[in-house]
Amino acid sequence: MAEQENDIITQEQEAKQKLEAIKQEREELRLLIGNGISFVVTYFEPVVVKIPRWGNWLGRLFKRKVRQQRERQREFTIKEPTLYTLDRLSMEYIELHIEEAKLKAAPRQQARLYYKEHSKRMALICAIAILGNEWEDKKKLEELAAFLHRWLKNSQLMELVSVVDLTNNLADFINSIRLVSSARTTMPSLIEQSNEG
Repeated sequence: MAEQENDIITQEQEAKQKLEAIKQEREELRLLIGNGISFVVTYFEPVVVKIPRWGNWLGRLFKRKVRQQRERQREFTIKEPTLYTLDRLSMEYIELHIEEAKLKAAPRQQARLYYKEHSKRMALICAIAILGNEWEDKKKLEELAAFLHRWLKNSQLMELVSVVDLTNNLADFINSIRLVSSARTTMPSLIEQSNEG
């Protein structure tokens, strides 16, 4: 009997520890989402270097121009989007679709087709997530999407999409819907339904 009580106490303690770990993880996630997640994109900027050259028989000075590439970096931060921005992101998500049967039949060819079809949209999704409510500025949105499309690598895109998904915080949105739907006062009670049947 004492062993059973000890087992029950141990199980309760383990359950409390798991609950505390989940609470702590949730708080860390909220803090992370609230502060935003930063990432850096490396790109190359063309630079023209002028080299002075002493001239010809007339004594003129000519400059020779040499084009070089300079490595630069740009930092972006993705924060939790507002419902307005989340709605715009959802419009883009809906357009992304993959047919698994085609992908299994010809993986490399189909992957290239999907890349051609969806790469700009993926860059646009990242740009909307970065800009937040400023995505309405079409010029700014197009410039950022073009920049990301040109300079993001596939590995960075994968990380970025997971960050966007994390900051969307859809779990809290679904929990809000559950809370509101369970609090409806006009919902017929189970007793009324059983009486009708």
